[in-house]
Amino acid sequence: MDRVKITRLLLTSLWLLFVLTISVAVSAGDEEKLTGKTANINTADVEDLTQVPLITRDLAERIVEYREEVGDFQVLEELLQVDGFTYKLLERLRPFLLLEGLGGDDCTC
Repeated sequence: MDRVKITRLLLTSLWLLFVLTISVAVSAGDEEKLTGKTANINTADVEDLTQVPLITRDLAERIVEYREEVGDFQVLEELLQVDGFTYKLLERLRPFLLLEGLGGDDCTC
């Protein structure tokens, strides 16, 4: 009986170690630090927007197209109306995105 308990304890410990290792690895991937240029989403052209990390040329074109059709962005969350722009992407890019004109200063609202 002691041998069975020891085996179960060992297997449980190994399983827990495995799960914790995977959890730490996944969390570490989410914490990747981004570097790149900032851009004012109300004045930037496609080339400027592609200098922002994670913004592809296709997404930059959709951002500019949306702005030309609807007008200047009032809040950063309005980017969620652009096809392909997700909440997770917005949160990751918030430090790189500026809004012009709120109170006369650039704003990272």
